[in-house]
Amino acid sequence: MANPLSKISATRLKAVRRGLRAKGVDGLLVTDLVNIRYLSGFTGSSAYLLVTARSAYFFTDSRYTIQAGKEAPGFIQRLITGPWTMQVAAELKRLGLATLGFEEVDVSYALWRALSRAFRGSGIKLKPLKAMVESVRIQKGFEEVDTIRRAIKVAENAFTNAVRLVKSGISENTISTEIEHFLKKNGLFCPSFDIIVASGPRGALPHGLASDKKIKKGELIVIDMGAVVDGYSSDFTRTVAVGKASKEQRRIYDIVREANERAIKVIRPGAKAREVDLAARDYIEAAGYGELFGHGTGHGVGLNVHEAPSIGPRSEEVLKEGMIITVEPGIYLTGKFGVRIEDMVLVTKSGFEVLTSLDKDLLVL
Repeated sequence: MANPLSKISATRLKAVRRGLRAKGVDGLLVTDLVNIRYLSGFTGSSAYLLVTARSAYFFTDSRYTIQAGKEAPGFIQRLITGPWTMQVAAELKRLGLATLGFEEVDVSYALWRALSRAFRGSGIKLKPLKAMVESVRIQKGFEEVDTIRRAIKVAENAFTNAVRLVKSGISENTISTEIEHFLKKNGLFCPSFDIIVASGPRGALPHGLASDKKIKKGELIVIDMGAVVDGYSSDFTRTVAVGKASKEQRRIYDIVREANERAIKVIRPGAKAREVDLAARDYIEAAGYGELFGHGTGHGVGLNVHEAPSIGPRSEEVLKEGMIITVEPGIYLTGKFGVRIEDMVLVTKSGFEVLTSLDKDLLVL
């Protein structure tokens, strides 16, 4: 007797099937590996899912059959022995399905052509679908929130350890390397993205990856980092000062911190994502630095470090309980310095919970 679906997979598949019924589609071909992991638990690098109203099929090659059996119990396993698109088409013909949805963001033109050839003459219609799985992923379950809490704690420990090394003359790369080394040494964790360590004038680069630049006394350093734990990411930013901070640096820092805190206070179920953004953006504009805050105020975090919802001035999304988002306003003065302060925040039943625990007072090292 086959193992049953895990409770988590069953719940998530049920939510996807509700979306398919609403779209009038018989099945969904899942090709995005992150979505495959979310629905099945599979962590390998080659797989496809076929979700129908009653069944869930798992396609993979001989490298992963044992792993798939352990990580994705309850799925009907299919070994790929030839062109996988042809095997999916044959399965659909056998099932008698008329319409197959596919992930329009993930499927390349080359893959779409291969699918079209495989389904030619079958009478099965291909239909592009947007965010069928992502719309379920956007609200995190208890187990996901707990994992993200761990990812935040791991990253915060790495940050606290690394800033002890900060002094005039040390390079940005040394700080970045120490963060990565700490993560791997303390649990084989990895950074959730390329670590940003941007000091002095480089701090005005919102995505200023660590370089061989030497840090100088009197500079601010923007450190943006995160860790991956069991597939889930964390993401936070702190700006620190070396030796001393000027009046201008402290003034800009205080503006960004206030913008961060004003935006967080807006977070609650039913609030529009753009309202969170505007709470930070309006304050920075009123302080005279609106043109120096060019990016959105935040984004969702989960299996991807950047995922829905988008927290920007034109976002149409409405916050719901279980979403985890970042709040990361910044001000960037070209040729001088930058300041960004970023927290991760959980949307709760009645409001919000700030998950990041690092102090937001300006740290002078």
